[in-house]
Amino acid sequence: MGRKQRLYAEPIQRILDRKTRSVVGWLYLWNTGEKVPMWKDGKQLDVIYE
Repeated sequence: MGRKQRLYAEPIQRILDRKTRSVVGWLYLWNTGEKVPMWKDGKQLDVIYE
C-alpha cells in the first residue's frame, strides 16, 4: 500500500511570535494526517501555537 497523496489542507492553529504575539504563520492539517507549518515571512523559532 502506497503513501497517501497530499490533496487538501485546512488551518488548525495560528502561530504567534512569543514576544509580540503577532501572527507569523499557521499550522495546517493535511488529508494525510500531517501537520505542517506555513510561515508568512520565513521560519520563526521563538513561537507559540494558539
